[in-house]
Amino acid sequence: MSVVATLGPKDTFSDMATQRYLSAQGLSSKVSYFPTLKTAFNAIGNEADWGVLPIENLSEGYVQVVLDGLMATDLFIRDEILLPIKFALVTNCQSLAEVRSLFVQFVAHGQCSEFIESLQGITIHNTQSNMESLNSLEGSKEPAAAVVPQHVLNDWRSDCFKIDNVTDFAHNQTRFLVLGKYPQKINPALAYKTTLVVRDDHDKPGVLGSIVTALSDRRINMTSIMSRPTKSQLGKYHFFIDIEGHCEQANIAAAIEQINASYQVKVLGSYQAAVV
Repeated sequence: MSVVATLGPKDTFSDMATQRYLSAQGLSSKVSYFPTLKTAFNAIGNEADWGVLPIENLSEGYVQVVLDGLMATDLFIRDEILLPIKFALVTNCQSLAEVRSLFVQFVAHGQCSEFIESLQGITIHNTQSNMESLNSLEGSKEPAAAVVPQHVLNDWRSDCFKIDNVTDFAHNQTRFLVLGKYPQKINPALAYKTTLVVRDDHDKPGVLGSIVTALSDRRINMTSIMSRPTKSQLGKYHFFIDIEGHCEQANIAAAIEQINASYQVKVLGSYQAAVV
């Protein structure tokens, strides 16, 4: 049986995305939970055969630690998953006025920032996972609250104060990547996306113009572009790019070849585009 790595513990959004993917694909892999995104990423190809990790949120943008992992990895993106995201506030007391501490995962904090900023006189404790936030609340000896995935509160104590859906955006959504050791084979009947990294290692001018020209000349739709520092020198960046289509299609292969003539291009994977 294969092993899939994801952010734990059980019932995180990463776990929900993983379970949905396993069910949709008819897979029976064992899920292995890790305490941080970095440890989960590093487990893929080692303790785990593949993994499911968040890459982008509707309101918060890209998950930087996962982008940085993709920069150095030999893994491939094999699929993507779109998951609706809702957070709720739950307490261990009977009113919000009693609360003295709030536990919230660092990414969830950004997605619920408007609500959190409205709270007065409460100390904020950032955690590594949403389930850590809930566990911290359960272990707190003072009146406290936690921002947690709404789906985990079905069995929460009915005598405690809670607020459903404290997320900033009503249609909040997170995109997850399925990562593995081998690329996905092309099926001409499917719609694909391809993710590239363009490395400007030699500090040549015009990198963005070269990328846009190579793609637009071949009518290739670029759906997103994200720069990340090389961490070797100030002012030097790599570019993550999502485009429509598969890297084996003639126009995309030609565009990659053209960009690669001046800049180092790495194909992180071509995978079936998730339905919004």
